[in-house]
Amino acid sequence: MTCYNSHMSPIILFGLPGTGKTYVGKIFEKYFDYYFYEGDRDLTKEMKEAIKVQKVFTDRMRDVFFKKLIGNIQELTKKHKKLVVAQTFIKEKYRVDLLKKIPEAKFVLIETKKKIREERLIKRVDYPLDLEYARIMVNNFEKPKINYQIIINEADGEENIKKLLKKLF
Repeated sequence: MTCYNSHMSPIILFGLPGTGKTYVGKIFEKYFDYYFYEGDRDLTKEMKEAIKVQKVFTDRMRDVFFKKLIGNIQELTKKHKKLVVAQTFIKEKYRVDLLKKIPEAKFVLIETKKKIREERLIKRVDYPLDLEYARIMVNNFEKPKINYQIIINEADGEENIKKLLKKLF
């Protein structure tokens, strides 16, 4: 059995919709041998319905979701030596909650210009997110106070992100 200490710190990619969290997570997986977990897999049925009707999530909805997500991240860190997770983490409270349970986690904020972000959201086919709803999320996104790194994801292609990741990790 692998000792927990042999595991690397899980990396949490967070930021607004359309910044490329999933894209960056897949680059970690493809080139750096990380197990990639898309945090939206844990969205509750109630949250998925709220997105469809453009209703803002309540704190109760977020509490249920993040309890499940953080529990899954804890389990995944036991199974995978290298783990990267993508999730918006719109509220600081849940970033802090995760760090209380997994203090070694490393947060990486994925950023891009508004115009690029919105163009990406419009082009999405697998996970459409209405622009108006995404703009509500922008207004609700709390500036992080926790320690974090930043990746600017504005250039097309994997090479730029690979270079940035090599510098950071």
